[in-house]
Amino acid sequence: MPVFNRSKYAEKSIRSILNQTCKDFEFLIIDDGSTENTEEMVSSFKDSRIVYKKLDKNKGTAAALNFGLKSAKGDWIARIDSDDLNTADRLETQIKFLEDNPEYDVVSSWSVYFKDPGKILFLLKEPVEHKEIYKYLNLHNPINQSGVIYRKKIIKKEGYNENYLNNEDFELFYRIRDKVRFYNIPKFLVYTRVTKDSLSYTGTNKNIYDFLFPPAFKNLMDSQTKGKSFFWASNIAWINYFYGNRKDSRGYFSNSFSIRNLLAYLTTLLPEKLFNKFLNSRLKYRFKALFYGKRFYRNELKKLLA
Repeated sequence: MPVFNRSKYAEKSIRSILNQTCKDFEFLIIDDGSTENTEEMVSSFKDSRIVYKKLDKNKGTAAALNFGLKSAKGDWIARIDSDDLNTADRLETQIKFLEDNPEYDVVSSWSVYFKDPGKILFLLKEPVEHKEIYKYLNLHNPINQSGVIYRKKIIKKEGYNENYLNNEDFELFYRIRDKVRFYNIPKFLVYTRVTKDSLSYTGTNKNIYDFLFPPAFKNLMDSQTKGKSFFWASNIAWINYFYGNRKDSRGYFSNSFSIRNLLAYLTTLLPEKLFNKFLNSRLKYRFKALFYGKRFYRNELKKLLA
């Protein structure tokens, strides 16, 4: 768990790990140069599994994670962000899966997104199988970093890109996708907190554009069939839609017509402020969540926040 000035959330996150049904683990907490009472908060937990390490200055999440990879003793690394929560059976469920399916290297799960004081926004069912995840990485990251467990030797060798102050997990998984096998356990093992001061909201997503666009454009230029040309033109349209230039996205949408792409094309005509508000609303996920029963997850979230 990397943490930087998030003590007000980290206490609950730490508790969700210490309360795991799987008890045998090393819990590395990497303080990325916090200027608040993080060390005091962590030391209030009298648990020998906790190993607290503090960097001399704030270097970013990627650097904190690389430091943790070098310090960790285990062969497997389980991740959680300092403002998210794990269900009590998260580690037990993942370890059982990996014991039964040793061919996988990177495993995460479905997740519940919420905001304080405990309101569920939506339930996110990401692709499950490797083939689907591999393809999905052309546009979005379907691996929740607060529920991921992976082989240390692979990730340590590749390393997080420390030039990325956010989206470092997406860049890593996209970069190594030809070297690993992915899987998402179809259970909600992660509760992801949405806050307006997180890097997911305050940071730029242009760095996603920078690593997704060049290979997508090359694939478009190399396309030998109408099907592949359509796929990559559509993919580039969506890359621009989410991370790049809306005007550029319209050109690619025009060359990859579908009802879905047409609707997206029309939203790019909105004023910038309204367009960004539309993107951040995650309306599609909230609409889908209307068909999921939330009562069980509200009760579980209440317990995790108690």
